[in-house]
Amino acid sequence: MFDLPKSCLVNKFIPKKAFYEKTTIATNVKKEFVDVVEKIIWLYKLSPDTIGINKTSNVEEIQIFELHLKEKTIPKNVIKTITKIIPYPILFIIKYNDEIRFSIKVNDNYFTEWNEQIPFDFKGINLEYIYEEIVKVIIKETKDNVKFEEILINKTKKDELIQQIQIIKNKMKNEKQFNKKVELNKKLRLLEKEMEELVNG
Repeated sequence: MFDLPKSCLVNKFIPKKAFYEKTTIATNVKKEFVDVVEKIIWLYKLSPDTIGINKTSNVEEIQIFELHLKEKTIPKNVIKTITKIIPYPILFIIKYNDEIRFSIKVNDNYFTEWNEQIPFDFKGINLEYIYEEIVKVIIKETKDNVKFEEILINKTKKDELIQQIQIIKNKMKNEKQFNKKVELNKKLRLLEKEMEELVNG
């Protein structure tokens, strides 16, 4: 799947209970491990020893895990639990039958859509650079002249704006009074303008 040296390959099955018995978790999270996830495979390990690229104080290793699912549901609680336990960034390959999507965590968990063609590149000056490039390709950030921290701030703003825009659109559909609809439309235009400036700025 990935253009990585054989030395990076781990391909090790990890029992689900290794995660949900290792820490105190809610019943619904354990249920998600059991009911939604079929198996977890530690697929690759990217470290100075395996890929020959230097670590940094922020990123010492990058792990790549495969989650095989029993049903087409994203196990967000499972991913959160695993990322809490493993002290390194993890690129998740989420599989359901022949369908696939990817996820990685920064401040939040970011996901691709199902079956998106994602051009991962595991080359760089250090592992932190590779990690940042993985995040950027998943969130579809194409600007190279923007600091990584600023990219994440903008991503959070975009997500919040998308949510606010959708809420107003839903309200407009259900609103009967013309005056209130006009006010909602004004708010919508302001939010859409803010989104446009964020995307193009």
